[in-house]
Amino acid sequence: MVSFMTSRMKSLKYLDISSNLLRHDGADGQCQWAESLTELDLSSNQLTDSVFECLPVNVRKLSLQNNQITGVPKGMAELKSLEELNLASNRLADLPGCGGFPSLAFLNVEMNLILTPPADFFESCPRVRELQAGHNPFKCSCELQDFMRLERRSGGKLFGWPAAYLCEYPEDLRGTQLKDFHLTELACNTTLLLVTALLLTLVLVAAVAFLCIYLDVPWYVRMTWQWTQTKRRAWHNHPEEQETILQFHAFISYSERDSLWVKNELIPNLEKGEGCVQLCQHERNFIPGKSIMENIINCIEKSYKSIFVLSPNFVQSEWCHYELYFAHHKLFSENSNSLILILLEPIPSYIIPARYHKLKALMAKRTYLEWPKERSKHALFWANLRAAININ
Repeated sequence: MVSFMTSRMKSLKYLDISSNLLRHDGADGQCQWAESLTELDLSSNQLTDSVFECLPVNVRKLSLQNNQITGVPKGMAELKSLEELNLASNRLADLPGCGGFPSLAFLNVEMNLILTPPADFFESCPRVRELQAGHNPFKCSCELQDFMRLERRSGGKLFGWPAAYLCEYPEDLRGTQLKDFHLTELACNTTLLLVTALLLTLVLVAAVAFLCIYLDVPWYVRMTWQWTQTKRRAWHNHPEEQETILQFHAFISYSERDSLWVKNELIPNLEKGEGCVQLCQHERNFIPGKSIMENIINCIEKSYKSIFVLSPNFVQSEWCHYELYFAHHKLFSENSNSLILILLEPIPSYIIPARYHKLKALMAKRTYLEWPKERSKHALFWANLRAAININ
């Protein structure tokens, strides 16, 4: 009705019909505004999105402030002369595009419901010199950061920056100015985040694999499994014998290359004379038919102490390592002091394999007996060894 009233006003340029109860439902047919009308104020009415179907084609300055507009519908009639558009205090959830406003230079969308302005707004609206978008409930996120970066490149086109631009969401950032909101490139770039996570995972897997190989973890896992299986078989076969009965004073672990010293010196001096020591030696005490692993475990558990004859030959023996591992396992499981170390020959640290880190730790923390080359000191050595075995 209002548009038809102006259709015969040939000289009308400015029309203010704000603060009324005007509405347009889109079913009233074509509007006929005066062709001379260049400024139109429709603020504070009851207009909705359909108002864009009923606007003067030559308008340059248009105010639709304080209405009920939720968006600018696509496919509307073009307003090629429109330079200023005021959409403040409406219900816009996004910035309107400039597809129908090729000459738009000033846009006001303050106090709407805009959470995240599109980052390509200034690219899609190259003629916009000023955007008033403050006092919106901005959601501080990666998308908003993209918009802010674009704004900085655009040369300060945001009116009221930075005081009028505050984060509303999330709760912990409420009241923070957008200029103080920053996220790392890693947090916002999904591809970069995935690549970084993949690389870190690969590095972690490689590091774990290297440590497993360097520390010989598979070997220890295998030995622990063997010890567990042996204990399980013993439980099923002889449950009544679970409380181990000590049969020997000491179990001897040595390399076959050092067997002459063990047979000619160690065994005769401990098993004969006063305070006879009952020794467990694999050649005479291993039970035929059982696996070597099972025999080692059984002998260590049936012995009060475990004597290890250390030498360069010892660290090169796989079976000696098994025996040391199981004896060390018993030491910690029973909280006992059952290990006796005899250094038959000096062992250079560089020839000790990486898997013998327990041996290195034992030699560093525990006192060991060193076999003297001088015959005059042998008596003192055997006395010390008997004292270490501590036969009661």
